[in-house]
Amino acid sequence: MQRIVTDRYLPPDHAAFVAAEPPTGRLIVIAPTRAACETIELALGLRIPTILEEQHGSEIRDLAAAGKGFGIVAGTGTGKTLSIRPIAETILGTEALKVGVVNREREATPETPTWNVIVVTTGIARRWFQDGDILPTDTLVVDEIHQTSAELELCLALGKRVGCRFIWLSATVDPTFYARYLNAAAVLETSAFDPAKAADVKIVRKDPLNFLDDRFLQQVVKERRGVGMFLPTRAGVEQAAELVAERFPRINSAFYHGGEPIRVIRPFLEGEEKKPYFLSMTAAGQSALNVQGLDTVVIDDTRFSNIIERGKNVLTKLHLGANEILQMAGRVHGRVAGGRVFILSDRDIQFSALRPTAPEFQLAGDSERVAMTCADLGVAADQLDLPVPLDRVAYRKAVSLLEQRGIIENGRLSRYGKAVEAMPVDRPWAELLVNADDELVPYLGVMSSIESLHRMTREDRDLSGVTVPGSDHLTAYNLYAEAFSHCGYIGEVYGLPRHLFDESIEKWAEQRGVLVKAIEDAALATASIYRALGMELPTKMVNARDHIYRKFTELLAQYMPFDLVIDEQTADGTEARVSRTSVAGSWGPIAGDLRYFADRSGIPRAAIEGTQIPMHLILRYATRSGAELIYDPRRKHGPLVLKRKLEYFGFELESESETVDEFPPELADEARRILAEALARGEARHFAVKKNRDVIDEIREAYKRSGGETKRLGLPELTSLYKEQLANIDSMDDFKSARLSVDKERFVPREIREKLERLPSHVMVRDREVEIDYDVEERDGQRRGVARLRLPEKIARSLTEAEVPRLDRPVRFVVLRGQRGAVRADDLDELQERLAQPWSPDEVVESADDRAMLSHAEREVKRIAGEFRQHRRGGRGAQGGGRRGKPDPRRRRRGR
Repeated sequence: MQRIVTDRYLPPDHAAFVAAEPPTGRLIVIAPTRAACETIELALGLRIPTILEEQHGSEIRDLAAAGKGFGIVAGTGTGKTLSIRPIAETILGTEALKVGVVNREREATPETPTWNVIVVTTGIARRWFQDGDILPTDTLVVDEIHQTSAELELCLALGKRVGCRFIWLSATVDPTFYARYLNAAAVLETSAFDPAKAADVKIVRKDPLNFLDDRFLQQVVKERRGVGMFLPTRAGVEQAAELVAERFPRINSAFYHGGEPIRVIRPFLEGEEKKPYFLSMTAAGQSALNVQGLDTVVIDDTRFSNIIERGKNVLTKLHLGANEILQMAGRVHGRVAGGRVFILSDRDIQFSALRPTAPEFQLAGDSERVAMTCADLGVAADQLDLPVPLDRVAYRKAVSLLEQRGIIENGRLSRYGKAVEAMPVDRPWAELLVNADDELVPYLGVMSSIESLHRMTREDRDLSGVTVPGSDHLTAYNLYAEAFSHCGYIGEVYGLPRHLFDESIEKWAEQRGVLVKAIEDAALATASIYRALGMELPTKMVNARDHIYRKFTELLAQYMPFDLVIDEQTADGTEARVSRTSVAGSWGPIAGDLRYFADRSGIPRAAIEGTQIPMHLILRYATRSGAELIYDPRRKHGPLVLKRKLEYFGFELESESETVDEFPPELADEARRILAEALARGEARHFAVKKNRDVIDEIREAYKRSGGETKRLGLPELTSLYKEQLANIDSMDDFKSARLSVDKERFVPREIREKLERLPSHVMVRDREVEIDYDVEERDGQRRGVARLRLPEKIARSLTEAEVPRLDRPVRFVVLRGQRGAVRADDLDELQERLAQPWSPDEVVESADDRAMLSHAEREVKRIAGEFRQHRRGGRGAQGGGRRGKPDPRRRRRGR
């Protein structure tokens, strides 16, 4: 039975909340993280002189009083967060601020309507928009707007849709985009930069560990420096701190990353740590932490970012952007006397020339989030003014998936979809929680709260006694259960029950190689899940064993909300290796999170960790499709077959094929249609395919030369023509003997054909004979003929407008580059710009009909380019002989 879910982050009484809206509207502060909410709440209770107040205090109040939106771009230490209080007092017309916070650990209460300043995280702000709790009279204050995320970008679009006024605060970033997008009346910029304290900046061609040599560390000791090193990975941060601690014990060494609680470096933040010290951090520390006494910054010019490639989030190694370098260096540059900055890079960076750039947005990679939000609101995605163009192909796929899963019905969230949406976890886990029985809830609650077993543990982990063979999910749960059994108790935070841990958790985590913050974050998320379900937190956590593994895998097999890999292949045949840190085996079905990363050559690879599912469960919930007629040109004898398939979430587990000679009466029309399509595509084994090829090409060429005035003979028209002539056949023997013809006169009368043939097929350009490809363009519902010059690349790169021959129709350009593909352009500037790029664009032809209408030369270039790209990406090339076959998922392979 489907569970009832309550969204505890929404005001309990929506009508009362809206009715209590003050005449000035509320101030809704949107913060990027839970910790930032607490900082803002603290700042709203303080009055401290700041650089920002000194330089722009009166301007800020004037803009706030005028009802205008504006932005503040301020460096670290200028007091931009403290400026929220005077903004709130001016807008609300009172110094009596009633401030409340709603985040993962502090839910909405009956007192929420009395608050006039509400601080929320981005995810909760998005939920409030969907529930109609944020009104046009409200003012949105977006703190740290440069920390982009899919949730924040949705909030910006939803705020614009509602009609709210925006005030935004940012660190080092080019504010041009935000000023335009959020209709800012002004952008106030300030910094704590002192030219007399400009740092000594050096670019060093070394990797981080080699940079930390004896010479550098001796200098740190001698000059009693406070060093901060910024690295892109958790492992790199730990290795750097360990190296310094081992080689120079006199240097106080520590590290901080997203897997560590902030308390481990609190002495550095409060100025208690004595110099010399060395603190290595990931990017999480570069903008959020003020390290006291810092005078030296070392920056590794590397980051890992998700690049959207064909709808997939591909983790890719990149150089740092100007914003990141300026923010990291800004810890000491212009703020500390005698400051030093080392940038470890293989680039020649001119630090003095770096300028803030526009932000990098994330929304394009979360089409499913956009689809669910739009369905809840009852709007189409194109009705939202998103800050970044949406990947429409990925969006349509997301909508289709959600419709198949019953989450979206008729463009809106279904009852089931609303229950899933209300759960404070990702959609796959929410589906399992909504459908699970009470026995599985403790396990699902914890597993859904842990990002992954890999992110939960260090490289030197000890999983003895807690491993559930075949399941990373249940192994992660067992680690949490053991932590709670040894070190945990039930307590309250902000009046809400939660699993808490005593000081012994540090020792336990060190022995197991587990990150304490992962345990604490899981406890917080688990508590929010239990509140959403209206259940009491368990006082005892029992380790998962075989019984729970069986129940969990059956639930997975029945609903399968995760990515699925069978024998290290996805449903579309992409290779997906099991992660090396997984406790699951390599073969058989594995359900979990599929992650994409770019290898050293930049080629996207896939890896998965999750839970292995016994094959008999997959077969139990697989569905057998009805009989389907298909034409298989690879079958020389009996290409028309009746196929029945056993399918499971995109995988074809079994198939049965039966050759069809005599057409069954109920499938006769379908058989004729399929044969007509095969003939039109040129795949059918019939003498008419070869006989009619030249006539078809002539008709199509005439259509192009006439600019679309003659009849079109694309795939639909040719299919219809053949279907008429196959109307009376009832068997494959009838088909083979059928006389099928294409009447040229029916499409292009002789006199028109002769006129079109007189059009030039070549033109002289720089004493070279250049071929003309005639074509028909369809743009904005208009159809017109064009002439495309097939230029040699050498000429195309330097051709001028004056050298382009004048023809009876607009001129377009194409350069055929063999295995590198083709480059098309409407004008010379566009052509020469594209030719200057290192790779030709991958031209995607939308349909088989478009491919059929290409010239022979362009079809050949596309074929060669496709084989080249496939070979370059590690697939089978021209000699590969077709698509890789799928393995039988029921058959276990031996060896690798």
